[in-house]
Amino acid sequence: MEKKRNILMFVLDQLAWRALDIHGGFAHAPNIGRLASEGIDIDECYCPYPLCQPSRASFWTGRYSHRNRVWSNGRKWKITEIGEDFPTIGSVFSENGYNAVHFGKKHDGGALRGFWCDEEKEKKIPDEDPAFPFNMDTYADAYTVDRSVDFLSSYRFDKPLLMVVDLINPHNICGWIGKNRGVHEDVPFDGELPELPPNYRFDDICNRPVPVQYLCCSHVRQSQTVGWTDDNFRHYLAAYSYYLKVADSHIGRVLDALERSGAKDDTLIVLFSDHGDNITSRQSVTKQVTLYEEVVRVPLIFSGCGVGRKGVRLSGPTSLLDLFPTLCSYASIPMPDGLDGMDISRVLAGGDLPEREYVESEWFTEWGYTISPGRMIRSGRWKYMRYLEGDGEELYDLAEDPYEMRNLAGLDGYSAELEKMRALLAKHLETTGDPFLSLQWKASPKWRSHKIGYQCHCGISAPEDPEEQ
Repeated sequence: MEKKRNILMFVLDQLAWRALDIHGGFAHAPNIGRLASEGIDIDECYCPYPLCQPSRASFWTGRYSHRNRVWSNGRKWKITEIGEDFPTIGSVFSENGYNAVHFGKKHDGGALRGFWCDEEKEKKIPDEDPAFPFNMDTYADAYTVDRSVDFLSSYRFDKPLLMVVDLINPHNICGWIGKNRGVHEDVPFDGELPELPPNYRFDDICNRPVPVQYLCCSHVRQSQTVGWTDDNFRHYLAAYSYYLKVADSHIGRVLDALERSGAKDDTLIVLFSDHGDNITSRQSVTKQVTLYEEVVRVPLIFSGCGVGRKGVRLSGPTSLLDLFPTLCSYASIPMPDGLDGMDISRVLAGGDLPEREYVESEWFTEWGYTISPGRMIRSGRWKYMRYLEGDGEELYDLAEDPYEMRNLAGLDGYSAELEKMRALLAKHLETTGDPFLSLQWKASPKWRSHKIGYQCHCGISAPEDPEEQ
């Protein structure tokens, strides 16, 4: 019998594909770059839902959020944990002879069933730079990496290993916003400020769907940026880069431990993020409501055992839903019926990405205080989004407008492309049983009352409002 090969998965939280220096971005991450140089970098991978818990529930089960019904991060919109009727990566691999272990962030809606999960704890460490203070996110990662290194140092590899190192950074950027909310002077640091992206100015905001226009009313972190200057947003990018550097150093420690274990040559390494970050595009921060490239497009890297090419970047729409069938194929494990992703394992041995008609991502709510059902379809060079509130639509030609600066929906000359993408969304809704068109949006009129523009926001946002609790 062929020896089963190990799999080591790095999951990061809120890492935008576009931020990485290997993709022309502002953030240097040498260990992530090393994995890409030693393997395959998939550069058009999309998350199924740009929010922590729904995205994680989706890629661990291989099912769209509208199928597993994990549609929020909790609070006012409670979720029911995924039941036994949904196979998970952990359950399938553990049933087929793997020791499936998980260290770090869960926030999975029950989708980590089948993994032995270490405790989520923190190791408080001192700040290294007063401009970039640490919070519970970084403390949790410090604990996670220590536990991961200890595990690899003592594991005997008497059973094939499926190991997940689930880091939270660069998510510490959310707490950084809270400490720098509103009008403020940034703490200086020893470094240069990154440049703002080409789509920093939101010149087309009046031509976007209502939930996008009023993102500041539904999103705490966006409302906290009211009063920020251009340099404040540049400091945001510097902080984001810093917290990514911390996560990247943790990846390096785990890779070194894997090498010391003697199992590196028998281990496939997979790195990806649950979703992205707006990284100041359209003067936006973190993620919520929108389905733009910055938040739905994520890194996906394969390196190590079974990867026959080095330093290769492959283009073609891909989904994190592809992880489940791809890992099953790689490990010669029968894959469950009903998975929504595609097996792309042939790329590891030198093949091309399989052709697909489209990839999809969706939105419902973050916490349930406002509800803004939306869908995104990417097909070839075209990308289409639709929101139920106001029946808002967006259409972009990513070949001509990769930063999504001009919404083509409703403009003369694009009716054929718009109809094609509408039909593709309708097909997706029917074939996957997506109840999108029957969902209800929710937003109090007071969250749609100020002049359009994020810097026009006044006061708190819906999740902070006592009347919404």
